[in-house]
Amino acid sequence: MAVFLFYGQEEYLMDKEIKKLKNELLDTSFLSMAYKVVDNPSFNTLLECVQSAPLMFGNTLSLIHLDKYLIGNKISLDDKQIESIDYALSSISDSVNIIFVCKVPRDENKKPDSRKKLYKVLSKYSQVREFAQYKNYDKELPSLIIKMAKDKDLTISSDTVIFLIEQIGVNLTLIDSEFEKLAVALHPKKTVDKEAIKKYCGSSEDVFALADFVLQGNKNAILKQYNLLTEKRHPLEIFAALQVNFQRFIYIKNYEKRLSEKDIAAKLKLHEFVVKKTREKLNKTSLDRLIQIRKNLIDAEYKLKTGQSLSPEILLELVLLS
Repeated sequence: MAVFLFYGQEEYLMDKEIKKLKNELLDTSFLSMAYKVVDNPSFNTLLECVQSAPLMFGNTLSLIHLDKYLIGNKISLDDKQIESIDYALSSISDSVNIIFVCKVPRDENKKPDSRKKLYKVLSKYSQVREFAQYKNYDKELPSLIIKMAKDKDLTISSDTVIFLIEQIGVNLTLIDSEFEKLAVALHPKKTVDKEAIKKYCGSSEDVFALADFVLQGNKNAILKQYNLLTEKRHPLEIFAALQVNFQRFIYIKNYEKRLSEKDIAAKLKLHEFVVKKTREKLNKTSLDRLIQIRKNLIDAEYKLKTGQSLSPEILLELVLLS
């Protein structure tokens, strides 16, 4: 008998652990009869799953999604129903296994309500595990993504991992999907580099690249990248993203001699590796220049919002080339 309660936003890791348990606990020959998945079932169905009789030929595993029970008040149980669940879990058969699942949407700061009587009963009999959403400043993230690539028979450097995160974000499910795409696109090659990511992953029309071109003063690259961006984004979106980038640049430049990379990373909620690479990138750029560029962006954005410019495209080009 094994009973688990999994919750959290990191769906990729949760699904991976469920798959692992499924392979460990079940005989694949009888999978269709031994494995069931139910989504926020009625009380009667929930109780039936918990009371499942063992099969003659091996273990069973029930995957029961309960987010509507455990978050908010979409579904609730009365005291008598809670007692029935409690009793069923206390007398569960050795060959019956259950995984209660409460998936939380990404970027939502929610958890199962530990005050709920159902949660208290489930946690009493379950091995409880949280799958918290990874952030781009988590130290173990690069090594995790490198392992994800290895699972697809690919290799990727820490430097390229940071570039991948900047391109598509820290959604492990999406990153895993991109590795599948890369494995096919790069075959028979095995190494993932920045050029492959630009070519095959997400959108190559990247604001991070635009910010880098501005730092370099590469006018041709600025215009080319900006034109690519405006095919899919409104200029105000580009302004907002550039403002965030340059605000970060200014903070790192201003405190690079007073704070450690670790302290800067904690303050900006970035990975230390990102801070290190950004400091290297800003090595030949003065703080005054960074402040001036951001001032230009603020002035241009104000003119855009108040209708004082001929067009957003022309104004942004002038700001970036100034």
